[in-house]
Amino acid sequence: HLTATLTWSKSRTHLIGLAPNLLSQARARISQTGSTVFTPLVSVTASECIFRDIGTFHGFANASAQICVAVSGGRNEFTRCLFGGMGDATAAAQAGGRSLVLSGTTGENTFRGCQIGLDTITASAANASLEFSGGNPRNVFEDCIFPRMTSSASALFITVGASGVDRFDIFRR
Repeated sequence: HLTATLTWSKSRTHLIGLAPNLLSQARARISQTGSTVFTPLVSVTASECIFRDIGTFHGFANASAQICVAVSGGRNEFTRCLFGGMGDATAAAQAGGRSLVLSGTTGENTFRGCQIGLDTITASAANASLEFSGGNPRNVFEDCIFPRMTSSASALFITVGASGVDRFDIFRR
């Protein structure tokens, strides 16, 4: 349980969860504690890291836009990871909330069997599970799921900011 953003800044280091190999809701989790709002929960600035079987769950009961995981590093592998942002109804009612934000110019991250977003909290604003921001190129999403429960016609699964996609991003299965 974190009280401030975890910045993963050491390249070629790995984080492997010691929990069952589930296809959703990874049980080895990183979450927040306390009442002081911080965002993002995790910031990955490093490159060439491996993250497997790790869940992140973020959402303060606070009317501020909150981001669960922000990735600006490149060439990272995420396998069977949960990106559970906006895990509180108050947080899920904020337009800028995100479960995962990809930014920066390196890109080339791979996501396999990941769950991006939650379907346990009702999103009631124009927020998104995944945002492409700042031209993050050549990302691959294989067998990922994007669950969503919403009461808003403007809630999004994926959003792309200005110059958010550079070259291509691939979604398989």
